Amino acid sequence: MENNKDITRENIINAASLAFSKFGYKKTSLDDIAALTNVSKTGLYYYFKNKEEVFNEVIKKEAKRMQESLIDVISQETKPIDKIIAFINERMDFLAQISNYYSALRHDLLEQLDTINKNRLEFYKIELQVLTKILEEGNFIKDFSVENVDETAKTILLILISLEIPLFGTADIKNYHNTLDRLINICLYGITPR
Repeated sequence: MENNKDITRENIINAASLAFSKFGYKKTSLDDIAALTNVSKTGLYYYFKNKEEVFNEVIKKEAKRMQESLIDVISQETKPIDKIIAFINERMDFLAQISNYYSALRHDLLEQLDTINKNRLEFYKIELQVLTKILEEGNFIKDFSVENVDETAKTILLILISLEIPLFGTADIKNYHNTLDRLINICLYGITPR
């Protein structure tokens, strides 16, 4: 059961999420966040050291939501190939959705990339575990023939991460599904005839 301190902290994180989505990281102040809560600016310091710490918590919360979403969509599939396709599509759809929500952050994206990457390290490990498990399952039932499962999982994830800024770091993210479909076909089926 959450106590009042946990509820207040969660409310601050939600308010910060709204403020960052509206103003971007640079232009959001602790005053903006406080104005969206029933906590004074001074009171915010009881829960967080500074704006960067609040931003870190917003990133962690979004990463947790994405993780839950990925696990949910993967659990609905039975074949490993379908699980990987579901993983890729859900991951990128989720990022497109929050990219639209946090459109004001696009201006700050490159400056905040280091902070974002530090916070996503734990989630990166979880994504690797999920992909590794799917690849191992595919190898076990002979749907896949992957020699180095760990390196293949890292490669798939690296490809997805490398697409994040080109696909979602701009205002034009409407047609990323076509690019993603081509990528899935190349990654999973190759480019050589069979």
